[in-house]
Amino acid sequence: MFVLEVILGIVLCVVGFLWWWQRSARIYWEKNGVSYIPGPPLLGAVKDSILFKKSFGDLFSDLYNNEECKGDPITGVYFFHKPSLIVRHPEIIKNILVKDFPNFIDRGIGSDPHNDIIGRDNLFSVKGARWKTIRAKVSTVFTSGKLKNLFLLMVDVSKVLEQKLAKEIGNEPKEYEMKKLASLFSTDTISLCAFGVEANSLLNSKAEFHMNATRTMDFHWRRAIEFSGCFLLPELASILRFSLFSKKTNQFISSTINYVMEERIKSGMKRNDLIDTLITMKETDGDLFKGDTLVAQAAIFLIAGYETSSSAISFTLFELARHPEVQEKLRKEIKEYAEKYGTVQYETINEMEYLQSVVQETLRLYPSLPFLDRICAPVNGEQFYSLEPYHKFQIPKGMPIYIPIMPIHRNPKYFPNPEQFIPERFSAENRESIDQYTYLSFGLGPRNCIGARFGYFQVKLALFSILRVYKVEVTANTPTKIEFNKKSLIIQSQKPLYMNLKRI
Repeated sequence: MFVLEVILGIVLCVVGFLWWWQRSARIYWEKNGVSYIPGPPLLGAVKDSILFKKSFGDLFSDLYNNEECKGDPITGVYFFHKPSLIVRHPEIIKNILVKDFPNFIDRGIGSDPHNDIIGRDNLFSVKGARWKTIRAKVSTVFTSGKLKNLFLLMVDVSKVLEQKLAKEIGNEPKEYEMKKLASLFSTDTISLCAFGVEANSLLNSKAEFHMNATRTMDFHWRRAIEFSGCFLLPELASILRFSLFSKKTNQFISSTINYVMEERIKSGMKRNDLIDTLITMKETDGDLFKGDTLVAQAAIFLIAGYETSSSAISFTLFELARHPEVQEKLRKEIKEYAEKYGTVQYETINEMEYLQSVVQETLRLYPSLPFLDRICAPVNGEQFYSLEPYHKFQIPKGMPIYIPIMPIHRNPKYFPNPEQFIPERFSAENRESIDQYTYLSFGLGPRNCIGARFGYFQVKLALFSILRVYKVEVTANTPTKIEFNKKSLIIQSQKPLYMNLKRI
């Protein structure tokens, strides 16, 4: 009898706790006049993604488009134990990312504070004053003058891509998994431009550089839990000592970058690339920029650049294969500029308006991240940030803020016929009508993607090289619709993106 009483007592305690959790969560938002999307205790609204039942892109789309809340400028949710805010209104987005940025300077991401310096101190993750200092130093890599020099190195890689395709594709079409092909190109451009290292991934798909970059974004269940935990539950990630990137990748990048820096210092050679910038940072501010803090900047450049560019290239080819009329229009522009300049040049890529529109439309449909996140940290010792005049709610210090990129990009209010691939919406005559705070592929404001222009060059140069000579076509293995990877926090296709390349 005693055992039964104990079991019954435990059950009643658990039931009571779950009831209290649900009630207190709802009351918190109701008393603040904020619409609320409930979720189960302990996991909250993020449950389906944490259990790998729904991709994060689909999760944030569901939260954004919730029937009871979708007309509201903000909506409250619980992600695990934390009350968090979903933001919809473009003016609030503007204030958070740009106008009142000092109140939202940090992302919520966190990892092992003792052993994951690469995950903690990279430009994407680092916080506060350290972020400001690192951003100012690293931004020197992306001046227009340096980008022109880096573009010449990209062209060298594009020639290797052209030679590879010319060798492999004869009179008959050849099927490629486009994400893999694009990742080989992206790895080679980043390794050469940023580190002065010839990875040779296009010539050897098992090259060490490429294998390590691929491993970072290969989301088996354990890696998925770690990566998602760093973004959504940084306190637990810290306790459990999660690493933002895999330990093998960290070791590889650390050994590689340190070796390249040592060789560069010995030789005295200058290439005006990321390695030169890291060496300068080490020499001028050695107390801050040392060891893995330096390596961290190279790591995020490689890993983020590799994934975003390869995804953009492969998703663009997917849409072009499904829309041959768009492909032909783009190919016509490519041939016109190829004839105008003889060879591909910096000016060629910059002047091609339809190519720019095609890439922007791809990134509208398939942004690299499904959301932007910020932590509310009001300046001047304030404990709250007011959302007036858009809402009476005052965001408390420490509250996570989420801006759902993908559903904003697919909102018919901002982009008519949002599920359709229509590059013309970004044409010169239409571009001005787009509210810039509803197009967030590279973020906005002081903490936007520092490598956006570099990424655009990568993507456009790959498309230029492929489409000038080859037609991309769907095959029996091409997905009819993109389903997003349920284990990935970033936007990835669940199925391989197989397509044919056919010589014209």
